[in-house]
Amino acid sequence: MRVILVHGFNASPQMNFHPRLADQLRAKGFEVIAPTLPLQAGEEFDLHKAIEKMKEQVGYLKGDDILLGHSLGSLIILQYLEAIEMTETPRAVILVAPPWSVSRPELRQLFIADLDADVLMWKAREFIVIHSKDDKLVPIAHGRRLAEALRARFIETATDGHYMEADYSVLLETILSIAQTPHAFEPGKDLENDFVGLH
Repeated sequence: MRVILVHGFNASPQMNFHPRLADQLRAKGFEVIAPTLPLQAGEEFDLHKAIEKMKEQVGYLKGDDILLGHSLGSLIILQYLEAIEMTETPRAVILVAPPWSVSRPELRQLFIADLDADVLMWKAREFIVIHSKDDKLVPIAHGRRLAEALRARFIETATDGHYMEADYSVLLETILSIAQTPHAFEPGKDLENDFVGLH
């Protein structure tokens, strides 16, 4: 099973929780891919270039893949899901402290408003949004709004800020829980049965 960790703006796979989480996952037998993307301050942001870098380093998505994006990395994942051809549906997408929108004009290509949430929600078998109540960089209302748009499971923590420290148990626990839970997909299982009671 692969876990794909996507860093945020002005960050890298060697920053924040990414190195420790990658080590923890590898120790439990996961394959971890942590692409390096052109999301640095001072560089002109090019969404097409970022998607191409994801393609080079991640390739086609597999049915047991779990993707986890931090902050703007969450929006990169959503753009990637919309842009690439898919032959399999990833197991889950975890969005950590995701912004609903961004104020920097050069990053506005990433706005969720420009994506089709009704289509995106079918691009993974499960969406999860994790956000901390005390996040001062991206208020928790952003995460709630995105979770609602994607019909995602919402996990709220209390004191994790913008998840920029080295270790967060909620991330590892969420990935392990997904990996250990069989996903039974029954088309139409949430629809009411109009034929109940008919003979």
